[in-house]
Amino acid sequence: MRKKLGEVLKQWGFGEIEADIFAILATKDKLTAKEISKEAGCAYSTTINSLNSLRRMGYVERTRKNRKFVYSANLDFVKIIDREINKISGLLNDLKQEIHKLGGKYKEGIKELAIKVEKALKYLEKKKNVKEGVK
Repeated sequence: MRKKLGEVLKQWGFGEIEADIFAILATKDKLTAKEISKEAGCAYSTTINSLNSLRRMGYVERTRKNRKFVYSANLDFVKIIDREINKISGLLNDLKQEIHKLGGKYKEGIKELAIKVEKALKYLEKKKNVKEGVK
């Protein structure tokens, strides 16, 4: 199961080590960095750096237990997917604005890109509206 979860996470852009650490935490809750390092088979410093990165992205939470930090995975996959969708929508909207700022021959050269960006934004908006209708 850990391997399959790691594959899913790599599709979301996780690196090999981050995917493995998240998968460990998804299957064994509230571990110290030392325990995670041992389980993952990587250096303690690599583990700490990966945990900090995962925490910044909101995938891992850190709490204190018996004067030590323990880590657990944020398993709210819907929230994670929503955050990624919002990030992609924002990037596509920024790209759309940049395309509209272009003039003349430059704009003609990327007409196909503009169409695809617009199509993707409409798709994401439709999915968002469907999800909100379900709530």
